[in-house]
Amino acid sequence: MLIIQRMYIKEFLKTLLILTFGISVVFSIIGIIDKIDDFMPHKPDFSLLIKYTLFSIPRYIHYLLPMAILLSGLFIFSQAIKRKEIVVIKTASGKLKSILAPFVVMGLMITLFAFFLGEIIVPASSKKIHAIKNKIMKKGKAAAFKEGTLYMRGKDGSVVRISLFLPEKNISKEVSILKFDADGLKERIDAEVAEWEGSAWKLKKVTFYDIAAGTTKTVKEMNYEGIESPKIFQEDVWKVEEMTMPELIKYQRRLTEAGFKNIKLTVDISSRLSYPLINMFMLLLGMSLSLGGDFAEQRLLKLIASQKVKEGAIGSGIIAAGLGLAISLVYWFGYSLFLSLGYAGTIPPVTAPWFVPLAFAGVSVYMYSQIPE
Repeated sequence: MLIIQRMYIKEFLKTLLILTFGISVVFSIIGIIDKIDDFMPHKPDFSLLIKYTLFSIPRYIHYLLPMAILLSGLFIFSQAIKRKEIVVIKTASGKLKSILAPFVVMGLMITLFAFFLGEIIVPASSKKIHAIKNKIMKKGKAAAFKEGTLYMRGKDGSVVRISLFLPEKNISKEVSILKFDADGLKERIDAEVAEWEGSAWKLKKVTFYDIAAGTTKTVKEMNYEGIESPKIFQEDVWKVEEMTMPELIKYQRRLTEAGFKNIKLTVDISSRLSYPLINMFMLLLGMSLSLGGDFAEQRLLKLIASQKVKEGAIGSGIIAAGLGLAISLVYWFGYSLFLSLGYAGTIPPVTAPWFVPLAFAGVSVYMYSQIPE
């Protein structure tokens, strides 16, 4: 690796780390300030507030990484243009794409890191945030939840197992209620479906098993008040950001087998793959806008190398930052718009998260190919 390549990579990574962690910490602090009115009545320990802030950082890093990559690429190479380093490289018969080759490899590595971050670290930290929030607000855990299955304690002390809980509809599938006495299991109640009706659960297709007597009885439907309101245990149901992709896929498969179609879940699973991919193309775009392509040759390079920039009236870093923020806003707006269209079923949910990343990918690859040697 050439000295100049090592220098650019070092400057890029340093800028990337400062931007990513700096902005993420700021957003994490804003997040805890936003929650402070909810937390302070419970007089939380200061260490819990610090932990809440720290565990929030990975989520913001995941969301802000594409913007930080674009800004870092634009900033580093716009500075190189201002210092005439690119002109020197071309004069010395250096090939720009050869100089940039390590950045392409680094872009792939950052993309893999972003996928690992979104699949392993963010779900784990989100669960920690949830647990810390419950500890601060002194809430006990009402239920245990995994891949759609809920386990909880009933109002009468019974053990309740809900095979599949749909929080959006307040519907439970395959409910089992186990009642115990001093001698052990006394009675079991199974219901195919349970629906919350405002004050009690309505169990449908119910079977009673009297263990002591060895008899069974079936009922078409009945009201049952021994299970808590869904509002009590709904906070313990995992959110999408707390689940890994295998867990989401298993949950979706169970919903499908139960006859429920969750379009939002399909979009969220697809977005787990599409979002990290943009990191690679944001890096290509940042380099391309700074170093080549028709737009760079006719607009950006002239602006960065203009007399005003040389005299210090305008900073090339400010130009790069402004351009990077504008592109990032366009990307986030477009990405959010297509996610919303996917949630609504207007466009296929599987492809909804891919439209904007693929559009940016096409533009960035084309502009990278236009960088002059």
